[in-house]
Amino acid sequence: MENNRRIWTIPNGLSLLRLLLLIPILLFMAEGRRTAALVFIALGIATDFIDGWIARRFNQTSDLGRMMDPLIDKVNVLSAALLMVLSPLYRFPLWYLGFLVVRELSVLTFGLWAVRRKGVVLEANRPGKNSAFFTGVSVVLFILGWQPWANLAMALAIALTLYSTWVYWQSFRAAVRNRSASRGRQADAA
Repeated sequence: MENNRRIWTIPNGLSLLRLLLLIPILLFMAEGRRTAALVFIALGIATDFIDGWIARRFNQTSDLGRMMDPLIDKVNVLSAALLMVLSPLYRFPLWYLGFLVVRELSVLTFGLWAVRRKGVVLEANRPGKNSAFFTGVSVVLFILGWQPWANLAMALAIALTLYSTWVYWQSFRAAVRNRSASRGRQADAA
């Protein structure tokens, strides 16, 4: 079986563990036990780094892992943000949660459209990874109640998210042009 089609790998197991860690994180957050929640968040971050390292080092990358890893990260961040909006213990802005949800849904919808209609698969870019990192940092800082640092990280995350969306769009346009040009050359050769 090809490497990219494997399902049962150590990295994929660690990604699933990261999803399961969301349960104690949300429970501790709901109880206002910020330090306990942070311990499980740190464990989740560690599994994220370890699964990526194992996947690359031991050739355990898979299509499932490439899809599952960022999806689980987004589910974890959005779940924590939603709990903070709903809980009186935190001062997480509803508009910021809305911004995150709209951005993630638009990227998902656009990515699916690009694959289905244009046959173009866009990979994560460095600005996108940076925006995801700072979004996570801002959520953690809100969990800890560390102001004004949480608001500063949020502002940086928003700026990076807008920039990464622009880079993503430029990459898509270039990929569509290249794909159209190669189809044109194939038609001329036939």
